[in-house]
Amino acid sequence: MFHRSMVFLLCLAAGTVQAAPPTAPELALKLNLRDAIRMALGKNFQIRAERFTPKIARARQLSASGKFDPVAELSATYDENNQELRTLDNDLVTTVAAGGETPDLFARTSGLEVDSGITGLTPWGLTYDIGASTIRNTDNRIANEKFNSFFGVSLTQPLFKNFGTDVNLATLRIARADRAISEWTLREKIIQVVTDTVNTYCELYFAKENLGVEERSRALAAQLLADNLKRAEIGVMSPLDVMQARADLASREEKVLVAERSMFDNENFLKQLVTDEVFRVLQTRLEISSLPELLDAKADKKKDFPLAFQMRPDYRQALLELQKRQINVVFTRNQTLPRLDLLASFGINGIDTSLASSIQRVSGQDTSNLAWTTGIVGSLPIPNRAARGELEANKLETARGLVELKRLEQAILVEADNAAGQIDTTRQRIAATAAALDFAQKTLEAGQAKLASGTSTTFEVLQFQRDLATAEINAVRARADHIRAIAAYARVTGLTLAKNGIAIE
Repeated sequence: MFHRSMVFLLCLAAGTVQAAPPTAPELALKLNLRDAIRMALGKNFQIRAERFTPKIARARQLSASGKFDPVAELSATYDENNQELRTLDNDLVTTVAAGGETPDLFARTSGLEVDSGITGLTPWGLTYDIGASTIRNTDNRIANEKFNSFFGVSLTQPLFKNFGTDVNLATLRIARADRAISEWTLREKIIQVVTDTVNTYCELYFAKENLGVEERSRALAAQLLADNLKRAEIGVMSPLDVMQARADLASREEKVLVAERSMFDNENFLKQLVTDEVFRVLQTRLEISSLPELLDAKADKKKDFPLAFQMRPDYRQALLELQKRQINVVFTRNQTLPRLDLLASFGINGIDTSLASSIQRVSGQDTSNLAWTTGIVGSLPIPNRAARGELEANKLETARGLVELKRLEQAILVEADNAAGQIDTTRQRIAATAAALDFAQKTLEAGQAKLASGTSTTFEVLQFQRDLATAEINAVRARADHIRAIAAYARVTGLTLAKNGIAIE
């Protein structure tokens, strides 16, 4: 108090005292465990951010499927070529000398070409090009124009490399697998946030109860010190007993401060999980209810363990990752084959002095205007080490994925069995700590009675008080750990969403 007064006076003398800025009013938020889970599902930033992942994967799948979209093309080009005629023949010189018309001393040619077409790829590897074009040619030395129209189809079909749906659909199938992985990733994030919410709620409940225990323990120590002071005044108690009571009271004061800080920390952690407040998050106060009684919760190993392999997001993601590796093996195996492509094209030409006549020739039945080609193109890198090395690497990646999958299956069974055991153990701890708390209370009452009658010591009573505080804390800890064990079992078996009635849209 003296220190604060001195600071105030010094600031006043220096003329630096300013009105403190108004603080935002605190918001009280009352909730139970179910409310906390519901709020986390709707407001938690981790879940809200993760919800974009499936949408991004869906967009990438759409992009991958665009590989087979036909592409329409349209182009128009114009060109002109001018050439000066420097050499004149004798007839031309005679004509100019006689005053005749001067001929054009330049050769001018121009052309306009319009092309249109549709190109694309099929899932079997066939590439196609369907196109039509019209070319107009003019020459200043020719009286009329010339039009050349064309319509044709060009096809290329791989016979070995890049042949078949296994190769051409590989990118799309991987994108589909990535989309499924993203959906399981979202489920995993929701499960993690729900589990974190349960754990943090339990820790906040324990911290609040622990603070209450430490405050009651401090009050008992303070009352004992007051009683000892009175007894010392009348000469029935030694100064050593008073000193012991003072020392223990100071120790318990420190425990109250630590417990209070733990409560505030866990309150902040829970607010971070269940609210979307940013700048007002620190002004929000949480008032939580007691933990639910779930002493009848039991683990059904025979039913739940097989479900873990269907509902665990990490296991489902591992299966999908293995599927992607197998797709890559099929693709890279195809890339080791030699390239052998069958080529074919068919077209119709139409040449005439007018555009309409040119187009009419293309659409007519005149087989003399046909143009076609066919052929085979092949190639093979020697010794093709790039493709062979990539295939070998993908095979090894797949083999490693199988081993990792087996390791995960083993881990799931061990985690599920341990979590099931924790449910039974924490249930038994609740009963054991309740009995220990009852004995500690009765022991303290007996010790206080003996101290009052002069047959006990302050040291013994202080120890009985500490034992009572420990028993109270252990009882609260057992209840919180029981709820946490149930949440952990639901997480390791993949049943968190089903147990809490959560459906993902």
